Amino acid sequence: MMEQPITELSNPLSYNIDKASPKEIAEILYACDLEIFYGWNETKGVRDENVINKIEQLAHKISEVIENACGAVVISGCGTSGRIAFLTARTFNKYLKSKGGNECFHYIIAGDDRALFTSLELAEDDPVVGAYRLQQLCQNKTDVVYIGVTCGLSAPFVAGQLDYTLSHLDIYTPVLIGFNPVHQARNLKIEKWDKTFFQVVQELEKAENSSKAYILNPIIGPEPITGSSRMKSGTTTRILLEILSLKAIHRQLSISELISMYESACHSVYKYTDDLGSMIDLAGASLTSGGHVFYLGCDGFGLMAMIDASECPPTYGASFHDMRGFVDGGFSALLNNDGDLSSQGPQYKISIEDFERDIVPSLASSDLVVFLGEDILHKVSESIFSAPCKRVFVSCYWPNNVPTTTTRSFSLSLVLELDVAKLASLNSDPLKALITKLLEEVSLKWVVNNLSTGAHILKGKVCQNKMVDVKVSNNKLFHRAVGIVQNYSSLSVEECTTILLKSIYDTDSLTADQESASVVAHIEVASCKDMVVPTAIVIASLGCNVSEAKEMLKSQPVLRKLVCALVN
Repeated sequence: MMEQPITELSNPLSYNIDKASPKEIAEILYACDLEIFYGWNETKGVRDENVINKIEQLAHKISEVIENACGAVVISGCGTSGRIAFLTARTFNKYLKSKGGNECFHYIIAGDDRALFTSLELAEDDPVVGAYRLQQLCQNKTDVVYIGVTCGLSAPFVAGQLDYTLSHLDIYTPVLIGFNPVHQARNLKIEKWDKTFFQVVQELEKAENSSKAYILNPIIGPEPITGSSRMKSGTTTRILLEILSLKAIHRQLSISELISMYESACHSVYKYTDDLGSMIDLAGASLTSGGHVFYLGCDGFGLMAMIDASECPPTYGASFHDMRGFVDGGFSALLNNDGDLSSQGPQYKISIEDFERDIVPSLASSDLVVFLGEDILHKVSESIFSAPCKRVFVSCYWPNNVPTTTTRSFSLSLVLELDVAKLASLNSDPLKALITKLLEEVSLKWVVNNLSTGAHILKGKVCQNKMVDVKVSNNKLFHRAVGIVQNYSSLSVEECTTILLKSIYDTDSLTADQESASVVAHIEVASCKDMVVPTAIVIASLGCNVSEAKEMLKSQPVLRKLVCALVN
């Protein structure tokens, strides 16, 4: 039996998070987030000396690329990893431009820019398209640092790109970022390809031994919500990419001191567990009563929150309308590859103007609007403050800057004092401003992750610490779904796979064609259906048929109560 990857394990710290109070949820998330800095079991997290040494070496290589007019730093990933790649490239290109430098950072996301705002997990499964996207982007480049991010060392899209770079080491320096040991890289067949991710990693290790590649895989432990890499893994991805980029541009910076700054920001955020708990309670009440949560923000705050909202449908089986994010300026503020996508559907209506035109007139008392940062208060109209919805204000300030008091009416104001002592020692004002911005944004990431995670826990979308309504929308999530079903039964993997297929095809008797179909074919059917995994869990737990399972879920839609009653 294959060893279960660390990123797919259940975290003992959060095992009973579904029974916790809102404040206790925040405290549990804090304990899990500290593993980023303190490690898991016997590991050292991002403070691992081997990881720090590799960052040092790689930052030197990136600094050389930045000086090369035909050089590029390409960051690529799927889902959360691709969105963090976008944010990193955007931030550091703006900074380099302000210094008169070469805007050499680029991002690739599986599914292209539509995947920045909505879930397109199936795009993760194509290594050929991944390699083609990279080749297309770098056709005129002579020196490229390619950074492929896949938290579980599993994404075929990234595997295809890594494989391509390994065949062109005269141009590319391949880098893999993930959070499992290399021996846990996925060793399952990738459809329409002749390699597994594990085989690519083996080749990457050989290149690393020849100082031609890097593997950055600090072990930070399981996610607080099992397998939800948007959380701790996403945060760690952001920290690693930002430290790499900062160190490459400003060689005098200390990697250990930069890590300490992010750790201090984490402690600063979680000093406010009472307020975080109150915020989770408000958001949970909105979702549970059929209301919605809307994030509003400027620049990085708005983008970070918009990304958080976009990750809830695949993670919790949420509706697109349950949580949405809006950013001041919309696409004109994004600087994304594909430009304005607002004409392609409601999920791409992301500006404050879109919110005020399409959402504000129908705001109800069950809805919650979250204002992120003081700047957004000057960008919205008075109509939002006269609407019957609940309102929350979240912002940051530093010890020497007294926060501005607002006369607006809010159900809750959470103003985080970020106390990072080492920041004061920086001599460069532009650099200090950049690091301040990065620390504020990652702090807001912790806040919105608390809000969306806690709200869905209160809505019943988590049982123990496991997602039980995950969308079966790509290869990784298909196999994860099988594991979730098995967790709530004593059945084998094969039996749970059969039950999952019965739920997908809505039948008690699978046809020969259904049983023999490819995983891709199963995903195409499952991705447009709701409650696939919960239905399979009930069938596996009670031995009932599909229609009986659906009836039980209809009478008790709060999955936490129903599933926990079955397993206990």
